[in-house]
Amino acid sequence: MFSATVSTYVKRVGEISRGLAHEISGGLRLAADVPSFARILSDILLSRLIGRLPLPNHDQDRMIRVRGGIELHYRLNRGDIQSIREVWMDQCYRLPFDVHPRHLIDLGANIGLTSLWFARRYGCTVLALEPSAENARLARLNLDRNGVTAEVIEAAVGPRDGTALFQDALESNHGYLNSAGEGRPVTVMSMATVLQKVPAGAEVDLVKMDIEGGEGPLLAANLGWLQRVRSLIAEFHPTMIDYPAAIKSIEDQGFRYFPAHSAADFDSMDAFLRMAPPGS
Repeated sequence: MFSATVSTYVKRVGEISRGLAHEISGGLRLAADVPSFARILSDILLSRLIGRLPLPNHDQDRMIRVRGGIELHYRLNRGDIQSIREVWMDQCYRLPFDVHPRHLIDLGANIGLTSLWFARRYGCTVLALEPSAENARLARLNLDRNGVTAEVIEAAVGPRDGTALFQDALESNHGYLNSAGEGRPVTVMSMATVLQKVPAGAEVDLVKMDIEGGEGPLLAANLGWLQRVRSLIAEFHPTMIDYPAAIKSIEDQGFRYFPAHSAADFDSMDAFLRMAPPGS
């Protein structure tokens, strides 16, 4: 019993040490100056305490400068910190195919970190949907302060236009549309309506999707909108949707599927590339 307890403790210490080393090296690669490195590293450490200890500055606005003359605005919130780690340190939205998007639609933009990452990498314009008012505020700030041509719409995406109840979560990146009758009302836009915001005839080079289970109903509905889309990258939520059915629904629209974690040199998301030009 004692031996098993020690072994578990040693394993946990090793996991924490490896995670901390990864975050230190990621912060060094990311930060443009010493104060920004110190801030992001301290905020990562503090985020581990959220929910365990009362933090008087929890959810306080923060800013760091990262390489390339970029400002990242976020809050001392576990969800915001996780998004910085995943999107900017680990670059989890790198595309596993050669597409250089000019027009990006970001479904579930959160605080705009992914939109900003794509815009600075490719110079694309951004149309972002985010149902949380506070997240949308930061998304606008991140895109504005970094000179990105973007429109942030405070709305969720769904199979049809209307309203739905949105359930906020303790972690800022886990809010979701709640069919159980709890939450606050938000606007829901169908993809047909979203695409009316894109210049007529313009190809949507990339749709990024992270909508906390909302992808299930969206991909079970009319998918004619995919005819204007060249590629998608998505964070699916297999415990909340029929994951194989969602993948097949996109493949059936003429897309090749690149499974998550299948890229050779980085940890990729699920991605899809149209095998024929949109509209063909």
